Amino acid sequence: MQKLKNLFHDRRGANLVEYIILVGVVALLSIAAFKMFGKQVQSKVEEQGNKVHDIGN
Repeated sequence: MQKLKNLFHDRRGANLVEYIILVGVVALLSIAAFKMFGKQVQSKVEEQGNKVHDIGN
């Protein structure tokens, strides 16, 4: 019974779990932002690329 109590109070892996959760949340937010703004960002990148290409010609 004492081993079970010790296991319940052991916090050695807590920081790792918190970091994993944080990375997961950041990944989900990144995916959501890409889905929301992906086409707008792509069009801006293409627009700037065309401007740079026109300067070279």
